[in-house]
Amino acid sequence: MNDKKKLTWLLFHEPAELFIRTAEHFGEEINKLTGDKYEIEILKLDEYNNKYNNGKPTDPMAELRAGRVQMSQLYTNSLAQMDATDFFALALPFLFKDHDHCTRVLEGEIGDELRSHVHDKLNVRSLSFTYSGGYKCMASDKPVVTVEDFASMTAKYVRSPVFAETFKALGMGSKDSDANTTQTTLPRYHVEASASQKHVINTNHSMYLTTILMNDEMWQGMSVDEQMNFKEAAKICARAERIKSVADADEIKNDVSKQAERGIESIGDLSEAESEKLRAKLAPVTDKFAKFFGNDLVDRIRKS
Repeated sequence: MNDKKKLTWLLFHEPAELFIRTAEHFGEEINKLTGDKYEIEILKLDEYNNKYNNGKPTDPMAELRAGRVQMSQLYTNSLAQMDATDFFALALPFLFKDHDHCTRVLEGEIGDELRSHVHDKLNVRSLSFTYSGGYKCMASDKPVVTVEDFASMTAKYVRSPVFAETFKALGMGSKDSDANTTQTTLPRYHVEASASQKHVINTNHSMYLTTILMNDEMWQGMSVDEQMNFKEAAKICARAERIKSVADADEIKNDVSKQAERGIESIGDLSEAESEKLRAKLAPVTDKFAKFFGNDLVDRIRKS
């Protein structure tokens, strides 16, 4: 007799292969901590719709809130668009000094506050923060050598005031389609490489962050010990995912064969002088938005 508790984890975003490993790892860790108590069903959005909604589209966040889905992993920018607006701060240019700084923030008091912000605004539980590839880069249809090169480019529009101001500061246009530049990460780009955008420049101007989410009713129905198990499992697999994302990015950057298999023509870094110019160009964006977030959030992150 199978008396395991079934838990459905919905893969909200694409490419699914970048997100499924966190879900699988979580399943391993929670079962280590609970004595193999859970059966984790991991489904892509179309698989979920076909299995549970007769192939009709669903709103993944609505499914999570209603408890038809118990867990998922979402971009922090997506949550910001849904009303957890403090998460927009995490995309500010050069907010994080390096990966160690980012970890201190995400696993410390500020990270706890941000996860509480998700519950207050969206009535779901945020358990831990992960990367979706780590530091951002720009993929385009031509090489970028100088910061001025961005002024001739257009970026795909994403609903984010921070992204909009970032592109504007670089002199870039933005549009819904036919953009010649994509803000991405090396692991994401390696999966989703565009037929026309074959040149990548590592700008490292901010992070692509995600968070592991859980249905609030399920959380409330758990014992304190079980809640601690879920938090610990999420923390372990989030740390592993952040490390894996960084390693993947380094491997893609340094392995010519990996680049060739996706038709990537160049992956480069800005020179030290150009990197400083980029920081100077984007500093006013971070300064402009700092005052919009409560509790001196941006200043506290900078000082962490």
